[in-house]
Amino acid sequence: MTERTGGEVVVDVLARLGVEVVFGIPSVHNLPIYDAIRRDGRIRSIGVRHEQGAVGAADGFARTTGRLGACLTSTGPGAANAMGGQLEAWASSSPVLHLTGQIDSRFLDKRRGFIHEVPDQLGMMARLSKASHRPLSVDHIGDTVARGAVEAMTCRRGPVSVEIPIDFQYASTESEPVRLECSPLSQSLPDGAEVARAAEVIAGSRRPIVWAGGGVVAADAVDEVQRFVRRLGAGLLTSPNGRGVVPEDDPSCIGNLTWDPDVRALCREADLLVAIGTRFQGTNTENWRMELPARLVQLDVDPTVPGRNYPVQAAVVGDAKLSTAALLEELDRIAAPQFLAEPSWSGRVVAATRSGRERLRSTLGPQVGLLDTLAGCLRPGTVVVKDSTISAYTWGNRLLPVTRPRTSIMPNSFAIGLGLPHAIGAAVAAQAPPVVLLVGDGGFLLSATELATVAQEGLPIVIVVFVDGGYGILRNIQESQYGSREACIGVDLGRPDFCGLAAAFGIRAERVSSVADYATAVGRALDERAPCLVEVDLDAIGPMKVSYTGTSKPPRPNTHKLSTEDQDGVS
Repeated sequence: MTERTGGEVVVDVLARLGVEVVFGIPSVHNLPIYDAIRRDGRIRSIGVRHEQGAVGAADGFARTTGRLGACLTSTGPGAANAMGGQLEAWASSSPVLHLTGQIDSRFLDKRRGFIHEVPDQLGMMARLSKASHRPLSVDHIGDTVARGAVEAMTCRRGPVSVEIPIDFQYASTESEPVRLECSPLSQSLPDGAEVARAAEVIAGSRRPIVWAGGGVVAADAVDEVQRFVRRLGAGLLTSPNGRGVVPEDDPSCIGNLTWDPDVRALCREADLLVAIGTRFQGTNTENWRMELPARLVQLDVDPTVPGRNYPVQAAVVGDAKLSTAALLEELDRIAAPQFLAEPSWSGRVVAATRSGRERLRSTLGPQVGLLDTLAGCLRPGTVVVKDSTISAYTWGNRLLPVTRPRTSIMPNSFAIGLGLPHAIGAAVAAQAPPVVLLVGDGGFLLSATELATVAQEGLPIVIVVFVDGGYGILRNIQESQYGSREACIGVDLGRPDFCGLAAAFGIRAERVSSVADYATAVGRALDERAPCLVEVDLDAIGPMKVSYTGTSKPPRPNTHKLSTEDQDGVS
């Protein structure tokens, strides 16, 4: 046994788990870990400018690779700063290991005013984590970090926090290296009886639809789901996270168009829906007002998900890859027809998809050129990150073609400002740079300091900033709800010189005011494979034909009444 510091134990465990990069900010309460990273040499350290950016970058790395993303922050204010990014990782079931320092163990939980002390930091992080841990001593650091990594990668995946008191990091230990026997990629086997019941329900269908979510991508179940869709002759809906499971130029792929009236009609006409790795979140179903077929089969690794938002006739709990493969085998065993769907069903799927896409395109006005130009420039495998902005909501998340999984990233918490951190993580991970970021001017200002990280690391990110002078969605909502532009408040942010800001960090930038100039600028930036910012003047290009007001609506009067049980819990 070799004597090692607690910081060295952390780095050794991370390296043996396959962690290649850690995003973070050094602090007096994590310096021993950073020092061990420097001396060990197996892990790359990338410094960000805000702790939310550290978690966001680790999240972007995890989504692009499917591997564990790791970040390292300070205790107290640093850990608190990280919570916005951790909320997004939690909402997206993203496997992120958040390591943070902690004050000297002698002063823990005594509220004596030690530097960076906060009340119940572990509890704060636990609120937005699958789990939150603190080692009992330096001898327990290795096991605690390894346990956290395994939990983060075990489905349903999500962020896990580990805080390590600073005296433990400096202390020495002769404990044996941790045995990494438990695979973080362990899979949950489906129950045979559940599979048999689901196959019985599926076998009688003639107008099937499959809905694939992020759980398909997380489980690496793309091949199985593609075979399943072909086996049933089904149309494929996707959640935003499931895009690319089937290439969106495939005739069976409807994509992320659940709000379209013709797609809604198709779902009402269907006699079967098989949901794989999706939770039917409110944003995708108009808060569950979307009508789904009564014959509903749901596959999910989380036993609490099936039936939570829609009643199901059959549920299969298990890993999406194993569950879908088992379902295919069972359909073969019971000799279900090779092609279940009616001959005309594929034509109905194609027609609804085409009309849905054209209807959405018709709302974009002259800004449809932004979509078409970018679609023509992207190479297969290019990762496109979308911050929460009108251009992403209207066409980036729905119409910009996605042909491969893990190449489309968006915030599932719908927070603004995480696009640039996500793009940083994706750019570090991507095998085929550059990465493209679509971001509004309001969202960009929340993380613009991360331009320093982009420049320092020379990351090939093409940052496309859509400028409308403020929070465009909220401006549109206020105008719609309150009747006039004068009724808007807090949504006008001015027009900073974004090109000048980029130049201050040494990043090439150009401003465009026409679709033609946009096409030239984006094409040139993609060819350079270097950091670049393109500032797009949306007012000069022209407004959308239909103002986008998002999916949030005011509560309907007298429709949100508490049940007697709910009322009892209200003080």
